[in-house]
Amino acid sequence: MLVMLGVAACSRSPTTQPAPASGPRPGLSPRETVTRLIEARETGAYHQMTPLIVPQRSADVLATLLAVDDFLNANQQLCEVVRRQVGLGLAQAIDRSRLAYDLDIFSRYVELLDETVTGDTARVSFLVDGGLPARYARLRLVEGTWRYDPGVGDYQQLAEAFRRMARGLRLTIDEIREGRLPPEELRDNPARLHEEVRVRLRPGLKMLPAPPSPDGDGG
Repeated sequence: MLVMLGVAACSRSPTTQPAPASGPRPGLSPRETVTRLIEARETGAYHQMTPLIVPQRSADVLATLLAVDDFLNANQQLCEVVRRQVGLGLAQAIDRSRLAYDLDIFSRYVELLDETVTGDTARVSFLVDGGLPARYARLRLVEGTWRYDPGVGDYQQLAEAFRRMARGLRLTIDEIREGRLPPEELRDNPARLHEEVRVRLRPGLKMLPAPPSPDGDGG
C-alpha cells in the first residue's frame, strides 16, 4: 500500500541478486518505469502515470497523490501567511510538510538502486533521504508493460486523512486573516499557533496508518 512509510516497499536488506528477465521486454524497464513515475509526479503530469500503474490501483494512487498535493499546498499557504504577518521563525516552526515526505517511491529525495526481475514480477530497490536499509517497489508485467503495484490498502482513508489535514490548515489560515488569531498575539505567544495547528491536524493524523515495525516485511 502507498502509505506514510512505504509499507509496500519493505525495509529489509536485499536477499536476492538482480536477475535478468526471462526474455526480451518491450518498452520501459522496471527501473525506468519508476523513474518515469517519479518525474511525472514532480511535474504534475498525472495523466502520464495511469498507464504505468497496475489498472486496479491507478485511480487510488492518483487520488491519494492529489490529496497529498492539497495538503502540501495548504501547508505552504499557511507558512506564507505566518511568514508575512507574524515572522519567519514561526513560519518555519509550524511547517508540517514532513508529513508527506515518506510516500514509497513518491517520497522526498528518492535514490533508485537496482532492479530484480523474476518472470512477470520485478522489484526496484531505492533509498529515501539516503537512509538504509533499502526499500523495494514492486512491479508487474501487464500486457507487455511494467507497471508499479503499490499493493492493497485503504487508499480512500489515506486520501481523506490528507484532505482533512488540508482543511484544518486552511481553517487556521482563515483564523489569522480574520483576526481570531491576531498576529501580534502569536508573536508574543507562539505556543498558541502550535496548539492551533496541532488541534486542526489531529482528525487527519488519527486516520494515517501506523508505521511498520523496523524488521517488518511489507512485501
